[in-house]
Amino acid sequence: MNTPTSSEKLTVRSSTDELLVVDEWTERIAREMGYSDSDVGDFAICVTEAVNNAILHAHHSDESKTIYIHFDRMPDGLQVRVCDEGKGFDYKVLPDPTLPENIMKEGGRGIHVIRHLMDKLEIRLCKTGTEIVMWKRKGA
Repeated sequence: MNTPTSSEKLTVRSSTDELLVVDEWTERIAREMGYSDSDVGDFAICVTEAVNNAILHAHHSDESKTIYIHFDRMPDGLQVRVCDEGKGFDYKVLPDPTLPENIMKEGGRGIHVIRHLMDKLEIRLCKTGTEIVMWKRKGA
């Protein structure tokens, strides 16, 4: 990945009421960059899933917390960073949602979906908590 050619930052409170705004921003930026309708949909699913995970799991629906979303336009793609104010989690021990014992569970698919729809996924610590970094190449 290269240095961003431009960036936009969206800051939202930790509330599911904010998911529509997140979805709209994500779709607008991906469309402006010329992604296909399918890729725009993939971005919308993944970014809203990462934000929803921050709301429910990192912040436990505490609306006093904040989520920071950075949209970094790269020469060859779009990188989106979602940073929360949570304590973090060990993503290496998440149950595999495709195993028979997990198929009927209500949750636990977000990271799995992001990993499969994006070209790259990183989970790391940021200044305030955990950062989910996802990236998709244009035209891939």
